[in-house]
Amino acid sequence: MKLGSEMLHEMNAKITMELIFHAGNAKSAAMEGIKKAEDGDVEAGLALIQKARTELHEAHQIQTDLITKEIQGEQLEKTILLIHAQDHFMAATLTIDLGERMIQMYNKVLDNSGK
Repeated sequence: MKLGSEMLHEMNAKITMELIFHAGNAKSAAMEGIKKAEDGDVEAGLALIQKARTELHEAHQIQTDLITKEIQGEQLEKTILLIHAQDHFMAATLTIDLGERMIQMYNKVLDNSGK
């Protein structure tokens, strides 16, 4: 049987990995959306950005839950894995925001070129 701190550590690691999973999916979908727009399929690019935002929302919910627990006094172990998860979250956020702008630019270029 696992001791309390071991169980807590495993639970925190699982939650952190879920955050990484959703943030990674978000970033991948955004990058795929940028590529679709670059290839001339702006609608598919925008659809992938929306998919990325949905994944990011899942990651944000996990992050919000972690913050809420800490505010309520529950101690959260600050591990390299958690820091890594936050890096993924921020990278996904930036990729989505910039990706959406890039897709808008691709759309203008395509409109102006008559394609």
